[in-house]
Amino acid sequence: MPAPYWTNRLCTPQDTPAIMRLVRAVHGDEHQEINEQYWSWRYLNDTEFRAQIVMSEVEGQPIGIQPLAIFDWQRGSERLKGAMYTGVLTHPDHRRRGVFKSLVESSNDYAKSVGAMFSMTLPNDASLPGFLKTNEWEYPGLIPMHLKVASGADMLRPKIGGAMATLVGWMPQLRCRTRGGAITNLECERATDVPDELDDIADAFARDSDTLMIRRTAAYWRWRYLSKPASDYRTFVGRVNGKLGGAVTTSAGLRAGIEVGMIMDLVARGGVPAIRALLRAGERDLRERGIGLISCQASTPMMKEALRLEGFREAGPVVTRKRFHFVYRPTGVEGWPRPPKVLADWHLTFGDSDNA
Repeated sequence: MPAPYWTNRLCTPQDTPAIMRLVRAVHGDEHQEINEQYWSWRYLNDTEFRAQIVMSEVEGQPIGIQPLAIFDWQRGSERLKGAMYTGVLTHPDHRRRGVFKSLVESSNDYAKSVGAMFSMTLPNDASLPGFLKTNEWEYPGLIPMHLKVASGADMLRPKIGGAMATLVGWMPQLRCRTRGGAITNLECERATDVPDELDDIADAFARDSDTLMIRRTAAYWRWRYLSKPASDYRTFVGRVNGKLGGAVTTSAGLRAGIEVGMIMDLVARGGVPAIRALLRAGERDLRERGIGLISCQASTPMMKEALRLEGFREAGPVVTRKRFHFVYRPTGVEGWPRPPKVLADWHLTFGDSDNA
């Protein structure tokens, strides 16, 4: 491979207009939601979740970018720092020349320099080979997608019409029946903010789950779900006898001509019963919006058990047309407590793959 003709550096806010031109060169008229307002929210915000962007440039013009965010992570009661890579882009005129590889290598060096113990990302089918061919990244697999037909009639109506959907809509629901069992008396209400006590819920959720996850604190929730521009997120806070018990966020989007509901994220105190109560609150919101098919990404055994009991079924790769894989690599920073070995050691949701 020839010597690089570009240089890499960290972006500044002044680079944003040039980066937007790169975004349009890569995506054309698609993904118009990736604009300067989104960029400011996602990467240039004034919170602890502000990210860095490694940029490859030629004569002052960006030809590639790799954003990365350093988050606080938690497994059980143990805390550490980890880097998440998102939104890598290479200009069409500069592909297959090593730009992608150099961006990732520079990002790896930066992550290590700030104390991140690992780097992780969620590539799609197209970008996955670029990570795997380096032989540096672990690939635990595809993030499991779970689906539930909450209302067959609502799901089928856009495809076959109202009368026929009403007639046959009961059939898809047969395999998605909720299992019995005690459910905590958690009462949910829609919220425009979350209380600071959500930090305690996030800690309890992490301990119960005992899998590696971004710390889903009140500050994280406010940034990730309550301040994202032009989003369809709805957040619900649950209480048991007036005491905070958890939170859940929902969204919706068109997939194959059908509006699909999404359980974006949740945290709960009380294990599987509390998770089930929040899943029901999310389902209730989506059904009230006329959405019949509900989805949720989950890799954690505790979450997967709650989804199973609530009638969700794990979908195979053929069903999930938009798939998100998961790869990670240790940076070499010592002291990583209980390094994960399999996908079930991680807690991954739609909120992590950032695809809604």
